[in-house]
Amino acid sequence: MSTFSGFKLTLDKIYALLKHANNPHLRLSAIHIAGTNGKGSTSAYIDFILLKSNFKTGRLNTPHLCEPRDSIRINGVPITKEDYQKTYSIIKTIDSNHNIGASLYELLVATAYWWFDAQRVDVAIVEVGVGGRLDATNVFDSPILSIITSIGWDHEELLGNSIEAISKEKAGIMKPDCKVIISPQIEEAAMKTLKNCAIEIGCSHSICVMPAKWSSQKIGYASLELLDSVPIEFHVPLLGDYQLNNTATAVTAIDLLRKTEVRFSKITDDNIKDGIASTRWPGRLQYIDVSSILGNSVTEKLLVDAAHNPQGAKLLRDFIDKLLQKKDIQKVHWIYAATRGKDVRKCLDLLLRDGDTMIANTFSKVEDMPWVNCCETEDLVTWTKELNREINISTAKNLVDALQQVYGRYEKEGGVVVMSGSIYLLADLYRLLEINE
Repeated sequence: MSTFSGFKLTLDKIYALLKHANNPHLRLSAIHIAGTNGKGSTSAYIDFILLKSNFKTGRLNTPHLCEPRDSIRINGVPITKEDYQKTYSIIKTIDSNHNIGASLYELLVATAYWWFDAQRVDVAIVEVGVGGRLDATNVFDSPILSIITSIGWDHEELLGNSIEAISKEKAGIMKPDCKVIISPQIEEAAMKTLKNCAIEIGCSHSICVMPAKWSSQKIGYASLELLDSVPIEFHVPLLGDYQLNNTATAVTAIDLLRKTEVRFSKITDDNIKDGIASTRWPGRLQYIDVSSILGNSVTEKLLVDAAHNPQGAKLLRDFIDKLLQKKDIQKVHWIYAATRGKDVRKCLDLLLRDGDTMIANTFSKVEDMPWVNCCETEDLVTWTKELNREINISTAKNLVDALQQVYGRYEKEGGVVVMSGSIYLLADLYRLLEINE
């Protein structure tokens, strides 16, 4: 049992809540996804492949982007405000009537499962919130598939102070006699631990995914060998080399399902290709036009990426370094805000280089997540100065001020403009631009 932001990580309350809600999870065919990075985009790839194959899907992703209902989707579309409020009210009444005392996160998970069951989805794609073993989503006795994406350092206070300990917590979603897909791992200790856990638990199929490879002939296309060694090539719409791992994981997962379960056998290679090509996942290496805020004279789009932990920060910096080399430029202008409790010092160390500029910012209070707080801008300034690098750093009064400052510097000095550090900062930008993903 672990404490997280004012409540204890335990499955007791979610089981009680679901029991009194007539156990909707027992009627769901679930694909359950844990990991440190890549869970969201992997779940989106799988969702879009299944949609192209004419399956009705439910998908739960946390944290939400702009509002809690964003987390719950049917066929890729968020639940409506009316349906969310109605369903959440049902779950909240159950919680109150039975004195369960469920957390806001547990209420959200139960709301999603109840709605997926009510909508009779063919497949529920569920992303773990924190860890795996004691996460509120982990109530499926026999998921049709468990997936573990890339594991790195995050939530050490909950999951343990070693990659092995963190990996064991993530592996807690594996179930006996069930299939598991293990994504390519940066940390060797993670792969070793996950393999051992799969053996100990008695998973019926345990497949370690090989990364896809970029095509040398077609820009933006990647190729992968399927389980029967037949190659498949597909267009990858999301940016970043790490999408080679995420797409490979999603494609391998679908390939395993269609080759082991009759109801998925109708999925074709074209369904897979079309699904990958049509996938959207906001906030990950995404270019956004901010000219509506700053005026039409702004032609350089803002690159946003919610790199909130060291592994994500390294992947973002790797992408930027390749971008700088390609454009033959050196300077990066950052807008940065971070969540308190993250390894922000390490992230800043990985992201910032001599000559960069940074606007330290904050983000708004996050709806239904009172435990989330942003770092003070003064702390970001202090930690950046402790790097002893030549970085031009300042603070902003608000997001518009930050954008004005950063583009003012860009107009004088050129370079690349990047917003990062927290998904909640990106959410403020989406609300400001009235973007509804």
